[in-house]
Amino acid sequence: MSEEFESVDDLSAEERPEGTGSRSEAEVLPEEPSQETREAEAWKEKYIRLLADFDNHRKRTVRDLEEARKFANEALLKAFLPVLDNLERALQHGETGGLGAIPECKSLVEGVRLTHKQFLELLEKNHVTRVPSSGVSFDPEIHEAVGYTESESLPEGMVVDVYQQGYRIHNRLVRPSMVTVSKGKSPERA
Repeated sequence: MSEEFESVDDLSAEERPEGTGSRSEAEVLPEEPSQETREAEAWKEKYIRLLADFDNHRKRTVRDLEEARKFANEALLKAFLPVLDNLERALQHGETGGLGAIPECKSLVEGVRLTHKQFLELLEKNHVTRVPSSGVSFDPEIHEAVGYTESESLPEGMVVDVYQQGYRIHNRLVRPSMVTVSKGKSPERA
């Protein structure tokens, strides 16, 4: 072995010591990740996706529970609305029928009025509101037309009379208002 080499780069690939390579080869051939590294990356990706799925599930569950709590009383409200309608009819009859003028009935009418007021306060406290009906434009989303009538004072498409008041709970319609809608002025007959 009389030959001397000036550097490792002068040796052939078989003659080079292990772990020594030319700089140009190291730059050209990137190191390929090992099997363990690839598996670790795959497990990490699965973990991140699972964590995101779990967080989305938790948020959806919280939202569903809040909505269920918000509208839990809707069925009970629907059952009580006919009672409120009857209280309003009794008050209307007491005022227009002259029962309030009779001394024996005056306290009865006042008791019904106070009960009605208390009922409305209870509904308001539980986020139940009336659907605007009288004198507004007919909206099929919140009104149910039960008839049409000619009106000299209201233009076409306006609510004339309310037969049954509509209600909402947290802006969700519980019952539409049953209304009569204006046809407008009647055409003049010649």
